[in-house]
Amino acid sequence: MKLLYNGRMSLGSQDLQSSKVYRLAGMADATGKPLQKLTGATERFSALLEQEGYAAIDTPVVEETELFVRKSGGELTSRLYTLVDPGGHRVSLRPEFTPSVIRHYIQERAGFNGPVRFRYSGPVFRYEQHGVGAYRQFTQAGAELIGAAGAQADAEALSIAWEGLRSIGVTGFGIRIGNIGVLQELIGGFGLSEAGRLFIISNIQAIKTGQTTLSKLTEQAARVGLLRAGLKITVDDSAAYIDGDSTRDFIEGVLGEAMSSPTGRRTPEQIVDRLLRKVREASQPGNLESALALIDQLARIDGAPGAAIDRAGVVLKSHGIDASPLDDLSALANDLRKRGIDDACLTLDFGLARGISYYTGMIFEVEHPQAAAGASLGGGGRYDGLVRALGGEDVPALGFALTMDNVVDLLK
Repeated sequence: MKLLYNGRMSLGSQDLQSSKVYRLAGMADATGKPLQKLTGATERFSALLEQEGYAAIDTPVVEETELFVRKSGGELTSRLYTLVDPGGHRVSLRPEFTPSVIRHYIQERAGFNGPVRFRYSGPVFRYEQHGVGAYRQFTQAGAELIGAAGAQADAEALSIAWEGLRSIGVTGFGIRIGNIGVLQELIGGFGLSEAGRLFIISNIQAIKTGQTTLSKLTEQAARVGLLRAGLKITVDDSAAYIDGDSTRDFIEGVLGEAMSSPTGRRTPEQIVDRLLRKVREASQPGNLESALALIDQLARIDGAPGAAIDRAGVVLKSHGIDASPLDDLSALANDLRKRGIDDACLTLDFGLARGISYYTGMIFEVEHPQAAAGASLGGGGRYDGLVRALGGEDVPALGFALTMDNVVDLLK
C-alpha cells in the first residue's frame, strides 16, 4: 500500500524509516552520568545560595513576549522562541530568568522589606544560528539581588559566583569585570544625547576588537540621525544642560516677536518644546568624535584591577577629565580582596560589553582557558533601570547566572 510522507510517495520499510521523529538541532537528551553531574552541580550551587540567604523561586517557562523584549535589546530578542498561543497571546519561551524574577518582585512588592534575594535554576531557550558548544536549550542557575546599590552589593554577587564555581569543583577560572555605568558617566560630560551615549556604549566591543573605526562610527551616527550638524540654532550648547525653565525663557525671549502670530498648526509653546527637544537630543559631531576618541583608548585597557585603573587614570588626565568615577572600580576591587579573591584571578576590562542592553553598572563574565570557544560559563551585572522599565518603582538590582551545561563540561 502506498502512503504519503512529507509530500512524497514511498513503500514498505522505507515508509517506517521516514516516519521517525528526531530531536531538534541544538537540543540534547541528558541521561546517565552527564545528567547526574548536571543535577549534582546545580544542587551544590543552590545549597550555597540558600546558605547566603537567597530564597528559591521558580517562574513559568512561558511568559508574555513583551516581558523579554522591553529592555533586553536586539541581540537577545532576535533569539527568542516566540509563538501565538491558542488564546491569541504572543508568548515566548524564557531566554533567561531575570525579567521573570523582576516581574514577580513587582507583582508581590508589598510583601517585601529591604533587599530581596532570589535563587533559581532551570531550562532556558535561545535560538542559535551557529556556535560551537552552544545549545538552544540549556540550564541556568543564578541569583538576583533586588533593592541593593553600591560596590558592596556588586562584590556580593561576584563573590557568590566565585564561591559557587568553587563549590561545584571548578578550578582555574577567572572573572572579567567591566562597568557600563562608569563609561556612561565619563562620556556624560561631552554633552551627548542619550541616544548618542547608547550608540557609543553599544559599539564598545567593536571598537575594542577593531571591527570598526572611529570615522566609520561617526559616519554611521550621522546616517542614523544622531548628529545635527546642520541644525542652526543660535543657542549656546550649554542651554541643553541648564534647567528647562531658563532655557525656555531664553528661547521665547529671542523668538517671541516672530512667534506672536500663529505658525502653521503649532502653537508658540509647541514650537518652543520642539526646539528644546531638538537642542537636547542632538549630538554635536565634535563632541561625539571626542567621546569616541576617549572610549577608543579606554576600551583597549584590561588587566589586573590596580594596574588597569592606573592606566585609565592616565588616559582621563590626557583628556582633562575628572577621574573620580574610577573610585567605584577601586572600591569594588578592594572589597573583593577582603572577600579573599586575589587580583590575579580578576581582569578589569574597560571594553567589556554583554549582549543584554539593560545593564547599567558593573558587569562580569566567567572565563576559563579550557572552555570551548563561544561557550559562556556565565555572568551578570547591575541593571538598576529594569524594575522601573517593567512597571515597578526605581529600585536598584543586580544578578548573575551560570550556564550549568558548560560549567559541568569542565569537571573531570
